Amino acid sequence: MRIYNKEMKMFKRYKWLKRLVLLLLVLSFVTVSVSWKPIGFGLGGKDVRVTLTWITESSRKNEGFIYGSGDYGRRLQFGGMERFYEIHIPKAYDKSKPIPVVLVFHGGGSYPSAVRYESGMDRTADREGFMVIYPAGTNKRLLAKDRLLLWNDGRPYKDGTYSKVDDVGFITVLLDDLGKLFNINTKKIYACGYSNGGQFTYRLAKRLTDRIAAIATIAGQRPVSDPFDPAPSRPISVMQFAGLQDRIGPYYGGKPETFDPELKADGYSVKEAIKSWVAFNKCSSNPTEVKRIGKAVMERYGHCQDGTEVIFWTLEDGGHTWPGGDMLPAEVKLGCGNINHDIVAADTIWDFFKKHSFP
Repeated sequence: MRIYNKEMKMFKRYKWLKRLVLLLLVLSFVTVSVSWKPIGFGLGGKDVRVTLTWITESSRKNEGFIYGSGDYGRRLQFGGMERFYEIHIPKAYDKSKPIPVVLVFHGGGSYPSAVRYESGMDRTADREGFMVIYPAGTNKRLLAKDRLLLWNDGRPYKDGTYSKVDDVGFITVLLDDLGKLFNINTKKIYACGYSNGGQFTYRLAKRLTDRIAAIATIAGQRPVSDPFDPAPSRPISVMQFAGLQDRIGPYYGGKPETFDPELKADGYSVKEAIKSWVAFNKCSSNPTEVKRIGKAVMERYGHCQDGTEVIFWTLEDGGHTWPGGDMLPAEVKLGCGNINHDIVAADTIWDFFKKHSFP
């Protein structure tokens, strides 16, 4: 009887162990399923994220510029939250020589690697020898802090409330941090952005005029004077791209036609916005040069104060898209429209930027 009881106890333990193993297998399967489910969520229908080497405080073993070419990520604590940015360093980078910096800001509801993919700016940087920085905005969600991001460009949310995120402060800290990691040319720091990132680029032109040498924006226009920001403290060179068929940031101003955005989006007419920058920079009121490349039409306003200029590209067949770039599947479904391929905006932007720097 004692032997029988002992065998029964062993059997029960074995049965309990089998159940425990089975439960762990089920839990591991659920965990894997749950952990994999968000991977594609919020990435625009295609995962274009770049493999990064993350720079941490512990990886900075000594002072000086120890990092060479490659793709890096960097996390910062700012404003009570963790922020991050992506870095692309071309192969030609020489640590002993200061390198120009181009900041590229993603659109609303997007993420840094998305605008890398859309713009193709890495390819231009590799050929021309400048550094590209892709900062990340923020979102109000508890999960997925690396996607579905917005920039606080000053506009209120559609419920009338305003963001309290200090994105201008974040970029200031980012530039300070970047200068400790790489030998950057502080006279040649530029900013460009797409959509919400373009609107935020204009905000930087007004609030970080002492650090940003020139700006370029795609599908996001804003005049010199608006309710959100003061005018810049000095003339600044501006390049603007706008699609005549843009239904999200309409060429002639007004509300988006394809969806209800998270931010209030009563857009300005792009021509009125450009006219305000022409007047602010004291340029010739009429274009000093007009050029057509297929369905891309360029108007250049020269003879401006302090050697600045204003260049305006109209893409006659372009939508809410990056000229010469690419689109994510979600942007196609959203109705962003056609991409003009007569010009490559990344190349055109750099050709514009390299003419302008601080003295």
